[in-house]
Amino acid sequence: MISPVATRLRELIAENPYRCNYSLLITGHSAGGAVAALLYSHIVSMSREVNSELKDVAGFFKRVHCVTFGAPPVSILPLLKPDDPKLKGSLFFSFVNEGDPITRADKPYVRSLLELYSTPAPGQSCLTSLTHPKLQPFISNSGGKSSSSLTINRLRPAPKTAESATPPVAIWPVPVATLSNAGRIVLLRGVQNPETRPKKKKQIFERMDEGVVVQMISDQLLRNVVWGDPVCHMMKLYARRIDVLAMNAVKGRS
Repeated sequence: MISPVATRLRELIAENPYRCNYSLLITGHSAGGAVAALLYSHIVSMSREVNSELKDVAGFFKRVHCVTFGAPPVSILPLLKPDDPKLKGSLFFSFVNEGDPITRADKPYVRSLLELYSTPAPGQSCLTSLTHPKLQPFISNSGGKSSSSLTINRLRPAPKTAESATPPVAIWPVPVATLSNAGRIVLLRGVQNPETRPKKKKQIFERMDEGVVVQMISDQLLRNVVWGDPVCHMMKLYARRIDVLAMNAVKGRS
């Protein structure tokens, strides 16, 4: 990866030497965002022991920036911009849609999310297979029936009456995160507008018509959430929300 990128940058400078006055922006969505963050961290690394042709070529540009969208975690420790006065004007941002599961997609998290998808909602009784390892201690198999028979999941009994029943409380343990997100994390949160929101449209189109608010968050804060909305990972939604933010900035809106 290092050599092809360095070669391409040399070609761009050779085609137009004036490009040395430009800033280099490395960007990507999803896995591409993870690669962009790794390349940026490699370029701005302060380690003198690392000799890289990519670092040498990138040094011809005025500044180097990195902006990612919906990128998964990539490193044990967070990758941040080095504290160096030379990088004061360099930007390193990771835009994250609230609800995007890929932004927390390390191995324990994905496994836990799949188990959560397959678990019935609280207060509902459902038929569950005895072969599920996590439900073995809680499921009875009486009458000498085959182990492949189905029974009611007693973990989530149905309420007796709709009026007197107390809503069940479900607690899903968040797995310990092993990987961290790169850059300064910018959370994009959708805001519904009842006056302009169209009716009878699919979920993705409803999201596209939402407003958006922005909040700076930490990697540590993301370790305590469970997100599982695939729609929030779509690049089309990221692009739409960035357009809304840019338009609001031009119009002076908060």
